[in-house]
Amino acid sequence: MATLEQKIAQKEDELARLKAQSRKLENGQKIIIGGMMLSIARRDDRFAEMVLDNIKREIDKISDLNRLEPVMIELQALVDKAREDENRPM
Repeated sequence: MATLEQKIAQKEDELARLKAQSRKLENGQKIIIGGMMLSIARRDDRFAEMVLDNIKREIDKISDLNRLEPVMIELQALVDKAREDENRPM
């Protein structure tokens, strides 16, 4: 028969596994949503501009901004091209 301390340890282990499982699910959801948003932004320059604005407003950690720099450059190029196209005489 397990002691009370052993039962507590088992429940704590079970809780830790469930928390890890929950984090894994949440991280997967974030990856999927992020990929979807990038896919839309690459097709829609107005959405790309909104994503860029949100990145600049919401993300302040330098390491995160460094990781996002290539995407930010890509999206900014799409926005800039769309603006050039709008200003080009017909």
